Amino acid sequence: MYDLIVIGAGPAGLTAAYELSNSNKKVIILEKKSQVGGLAETKVFGNYRYDIGPHRFFTKNKEVYELFLKMLGEDAVEVNRKTRILFKNSYFDYPLTPINALFGLGIGESIVIGFSYIFARIKSYLKISKINNFEDWVVDRFGKKLFNNFFKNYTEKVWGIDCKDIGSDWAAQRIKGLSLSTAIKFALFPNSKKRPKTLVDKFYYPRLGAGMLWEKFEDYIEKQGIKVAKNKKVTGVINNGDSFKVTIEDNLGNQTSIDTKNIFFSNPLLEFIDIYDAEIPESVINSAESLNYRNHISVHVTIDKKLFDDNWIYIHSPNLDMARIADFTNFSDDMSEEGKYPLTLEYFCFEEDEIWNQDNSDIIDFALKELKNIFDEEFNVIHSEVSRNAKAYPVIKTGYQEHIDVIKNWLASLHNITAIGRSGMFKYNNQDHAMATGLYAARTLLGHGNFDPWEVNVDGEYHEELSNN
Repeated sequence: MYDLIVIGAGPAGLTAAYELSNSNKKVIILEKKSQVGGLAETKVFGNYRYDIGPHRFFTKNKEVYELFLKMLGEDAVEVNRKTRILFKNSYFDYPLTPINALFGLGIGESIVIGFSYIFARIKSYLKISKINNFEDWVVDRFGKKLFNNFFKNYTEKVWGIDCKDIGSDWAAQRIKGLSLSTAIKFALFPNSKKRPKTLVDKFYYPRLGAGMLWEKFEDYIEKQGIKVAKNKKVTGVINNGDSFKVTIEDNLGNQTSIDTKNIFFSNPLLEFIDIYDAEIPESVINSAESLNYRNHISVHVTIDKKLFDDNWIYIHSPNLDMARIADFTNFSDDMSEEGKYPLTLEYFCFEEDEIWNQDNSDIIDFALKELKNIFDEEFNVIHSEVSRNAKAYPVIKTGYQEHIDVIKNWLASLHNITAIGRSGMFKYNNQDHAMATGLYAARTLLGHGNFDPWEVNVDGEYHEELSNN
């Protein structure tokens, strides 16, 4: 009988196990994949290393930051931060600011955008605006014209639904808004020393990829006696009253079961509900059916030419399906051999979409065609591969929080079951937030207090900013 089974060896699950590693608790982590890290794993193909998607580690949580550096030690590489947005063959700062966009789209377009922006800010000042969804949030801060030209296509490319159907929560994490007075002041006095919050210009990154951090966590906790069982998919959870029976299937189809007093799950929330073998209230089932996840495809290609010096570029151009592209030699020289550049090109889709069901070779050919469309340069492809991640992003659809509250209240009635991490909690969180949820859940289990993982990142504020004060 285990004291705890952790489902999922991603940032949340591994951090929870780390916190428990010096206790007398008998703990095991079950991971369905052959590698730890979840969406933060690093794919290794020969001498080429790729992250599933690029990762920058920022946090306002000092404890989490210190743990990050402690685990990496000398393998923490300091990296210059650079990210831009590509839109109609022009590059813009990320996060976008109104002034940057205003003067980057041409004089005529800028004038129209400028008036649209001012009109929106006046409406906001007079409290006429109503913020019910992502579109309302962006229009309120940037104006209708800029929203239609710039934000609508990219956002719907990533999420697969209309911007009116996306919750406003997500916008605060992605876009840095400015007040009307500040925007006008910047337009008239661009050299003003009194500037709004600025972005962190450097960050630390694991020398051999984002997944290196989680491999170090794995090594540490296993040395402390906690087993990380990989290629173990949880197929059922039976509630026996004071304990749970967890059924497991390995990659050969063999099934076993183990008993535990507690469960932390970071696998997708809807997946957990599906495998929970007990009577579930109809309201919970209805809420679960109202939620959805977005699938993620990474096309990994190594080429023989440096195309850009950004950590990554967001692709807002409406004529391209690609959402983001990263060059990992812009993070660490050790990600590849000299003169060879590993890139990850990202696509989002639903499970029923054509691209999700295509052969890898067809996906690679399509991605390379788009890559050449962007840069219009000759290069040779040295290596290529495709990674698929189902249920990667929880779709933050308008009204989703009501459904989450129903499920959360139900989970609270199930003693000794705790949701952690992005997928488990259906929250659009970052690595540091996932780590914090694991820490808090573990401390509650240890009796060190009543810490609520659901309170992590409730403010939704942009996490890469520093105050100039």
